[in-house]
Amino acid sequence: HIFTSPSSAYGEQTRATRTCNAALHDMTTVEAAHIAYGCLQVRFGIGAKNAWSEVDGDFNYRDFYNNIVDLIEDSPDPEWKDELLRAWN
Repeated sequence: HIFTSPSSAYGEQTRATRTCNAALHDMTTVEAAHIAYGCLQVRFGIGAKNAWSEVDGDFNYRDFYNNIVDLIEDSPDPEWKDELLRAWN
């Protein structure tokens, strides 16, 4: 529901009062960058900070994001990558 809305994520009738982020950015499929962004949001959510910064102690969010994108995009197993993206779409 990061890109759409809580109600659409749960399969409910949407009650949105504004256009969702996916529509605003012409997002029609989930790609490696979207998965990495979701991971980044989860990491921030379980962290101790309540304000965004690129670094949280020894943890670097930019490196984390780039590592996830690289892991998916540069996977030596194209079948794994295809299955992963298919599962998210």
